[in-house]
Amino acid sequence: MPYFDRYIKLSTSSDIETTLVESHNHLVQLIQSFSEEEMNFAYEEGKWTIKDLTQHLIDTERIFVYRALRFARNDKTELPGYDHDLYAQESNANGKFKDQLLKEFVAVHRSTIMFFNQLSNEALKRKGQASGEELSVEMIAHIIAGHTQHHLSVIEEKYIPKM
Repeated sequence: MPYFDRYIKLSTSSDIETTLVESHNHLVQLIQSFSEEEMNFAYEEGKWTIKDLTQHLIDTERIFVYRALRFARNDKTELPGYDHDLYAQESNANGKFKDQLLKEFVAVHRSTIMFFNQLSNEALKRKGQASGEELSVEMIAHIIAGHTQHHLSVIEEKYIPKM
């Protein structure tokens, strides 16, 4: 099974805007419920804090929208993967306040929805290579939503019970 299929399967709707809004709203509601102290919690040594995880979602969404933009504009250049651990290490997420992270997440996500909403059906069907896999622009929207859903589940299953 291709790597990104696991995220596509977690997308909550076949409609791009619906799935993006649902994953966004769920994350924002969950993060709003945490105190600043809880945002600094990691469920075990060496794991990301909730701030790190939130910044990871922001960074990953930016990267995937960039990929979608390239493919939507019919750019056939193969795009490389990225080292999410290095990004987390260099993000300074734990030096940010919860409200800063939420504002950034909301701004990036609104931009994401606006981007996908303006695409033609033809552009949504276009494909390209990223991280060694062939992806359509439409698939990328569902990967973004499913990736958020995945990390929401991680927070609910591994972080909250140990707080």
